[in-house]
Amino acid sequence: MAASPPGPTEDFAKEAKPFEQEDPNSISWPDYYIDRVQAMATATVFFGDRTEEMSHRLTVVDSLKTALRTQPMRFVTRFIELDGLQCLLRFLENLDFETCQGAIHTSVIGCIKALMNNSQGRAHVLAHPNSINIIAQSLSTDNIKTKIAVLEILGAVCLVPGGHKKVLDAMLYYQKYACERTRFQTLINDLDRSTGVYREEVHLKTAIMSFINAALKYGPGQ
Repeated sequence: MAASPPGPTEDFAKEAKPFEQEDPNSISWPDYYIDRVQAMATATVFFGDRTEEMSHRLTVVDSLKTALRTQPMRFVTRFIELDGLQCLLRFLENLDFETCQGAIHTSVIGCIKALMNNSQGRAHVLAHPNSINIIAQSLSTDNIKTKIAVLEILGAVCLVPGGHKKVLDAMLYYQKYACERTRFQTLINDLDRSTGVYREEVHLKTAIMSFINAALKYGPGQ
């Protein structure tokens, strides 16, 4: 007697099984990236070649940024469930000076930006009590790419329900963090700078103007 063909339930089980049995330490799982970013946040001493280690860290964070943009939604959901956002924020809080000025910092901000590209990730970031404040801290860097990425996030948050007040509060927080005399002082100074890397830096000045426009659009803070 010939065996009957597998039914729909059996077919689904066969498709799901490889994912269920996949190693969480694989680069296709958020577990892999969270473990490594957590290790980066706590490891301040380098026992090998520092340049090689920094290059490895950048590769890991760049890969996470790509994964958050391109992997299926289940990747983002699991990343959120495993406190991946908190892991990134902790990394930002513990930056040393060199990392703060470098490409790793830019890429971590890029990870948060990628997370916010979908409604679930965006809602998760906005629900975090300190996320926007910590993101705003990154305006203190001299890395222009990082500043632009931060301004793009803050400008976008201004335009979502409840986000505008969070951004204004974050800029008030940053005023104290950076010892500014007035809120937005750092950004106004950056607009006025015309030496060194700022001499022909149109992209940063455009990002600052776009952010200020978004911040002013809704008045004192809605």
